[in-house]
Parts: sequence; C-alpha cells; structure tokens
Amino acid sequence: MLTVMRIERWDPRRDGPVTEAALRHKVETIGYEVSSLAWPAGTVVPPQTQYKERLDCVVTGIVKITLDGESAILTAGDIVFVPRGSIRRVEVVGSATAHCLDAVYAH
Repeated sequence: MLTVMRIERWDPRRDGPVTEAALRHKVETIGYEVSSLAWPAGTVVPPQTQYKERLDCVVTGIVKITLDGESAILTAGDIVFVPRGSIRRVEVVGSATAHCLDAVYAH
C-alpha cells in the first residue's frame, strides 16, 4: 500500500499563535485523544508499525518523521496524519528538546 504523507501546517492568520493549548484544542475537536511528550535532542524512535490512526503534532522543536519510507521535517504547529498500518520513524533533528502531542483517534 502506498501512503502519501499528509501534513497540515499551522497558519497563524487563521489559527493564531502556536501554543500547546491551541494545538491540543484543534486536535481534540476532530476526535483525537491527546497526550504530551518531550523528546530530547538526538532522540530516535525506531520504525514501528502503527496499529491505530494517529497524529503527531510539534509544539516546539524540529522533528523528522518518516512514514513508509517518505520523510518530512516538522516544526512548530505542524501536524502529520499517521494512517493505521503505516510504518513510522521519528527523529529529533534540532539541537533542542522537541515538545510534541501524540494523538490517537478515539473512535
């Protein structure tokens, strides 16, 4: 199955300033259960098959995400849709801790 990475970029004109509360609200209103996490610089989450639909959201920091071999760099306010069944790898590529939201579809 070919997965095309879907990324939603934060639009400050529409969404206001990027804050954890604003990003959390945006994700919860579309049916996701959200938890916060912090990954220190250099963290690598090895490739794992995703058994639930999820979103990865960056509050601060720089994260490289790879889904089924396709990679993208995410920064503050970016949301990537991670389909169930995809293989996901995450790497913190910036020099600072990446504060992120991990959201799993609730239904």
